[in-house]
Amino acid sequence: MTAPPGSTIAAERPASALTFDAPSEVGVLLLHGITGSPAAWRPIAEQLIADCTAVRVPLLPGHGTVWQDLNAATWADWRTAAARELADLRGRHSAVVVAGLSMGGALALELAAAAPAGDREGALGEIFGLVLVNPALRVDSPLRTALPLLQHLVPSVAAIGNDIELPDQDEVAYPRTPLRAVASMQRGQRSLLQRLWRITVPTVICQSGTDNVVGPWSARQLRARLAGPVRTVSLRRSRHVATLDYDASLVLTEIRRMRDAAADSPRSRP
Repeated sequence: MTAPPGSTIAAERPASALTFDAPSEVGVLLLHGITGSPAAWRPIAEQLIADCTAVRVPLLPGHGTVWQDLNAATWADWRTAAARELADLRGRHSAVVVAGLSMGGALALELAAAAPAGDREGALGEIFGLVLVNPALRVDSPLRTALPLLQHLVPSVAAIGNDIELPDQDEVAYPRTPLRAVASMQRGQRSLLQRLWRITVPTVICQSGTDNVVGPWSARQLRARLAGPVRTVSLRRSRHVATLDYDASLVLTEIRRMRDAAADSPRSRP
């Protein structure tokens, strides 16, 4: 890839953070899931970059090293990192679209819910819209109820990464799932559920036909609780990491549509 004048591409390793600065009207923030990495978004990010769209794909705290490091990270750490990237994009562009995979989808919702209470117009000023890919609003595991105790007894369980139907794809996820990190995510999810009513921005839910990580409960909660317009897109040929699966082009299309709508909206302009 060649950056246009005034733009930069940072990091060439798939698991590394990716930054592309361009003079586009709309910036796009892409958030990966727990135990995963920016590799899950990289092909889609590269297509957006080819459009000369400003893109941020951060490596969330505790990721990209060894799974033990993730047990030292918390929901607050991930939320702060995502908010920092959002603030940077808002400082450079008149509108921002946020897309998230799995836990990244929950973090995208967290950012949208953070608008000041009662400031419905302010929510649009901060984030124009959301594209959520198999967003995780709870831990869909038989261990869910035991997590508060189990996290102190067992450091990790089997990996949840690379639930992908398309062969030869790799989200560069950890080989183990750290339970302290998952327990922290669970607490964040429970808090977020109580604040979904605050979210008024347009939201697209991209839901896989087969998902071995996140069940349909999360999408049902979003359709019932979000205050803004919600649309569901079925990813019939994909599993959990749909951003690397057969239906990745559908996810890309939805992000482009949201980006273009943001660019055309008077709300997105200073």
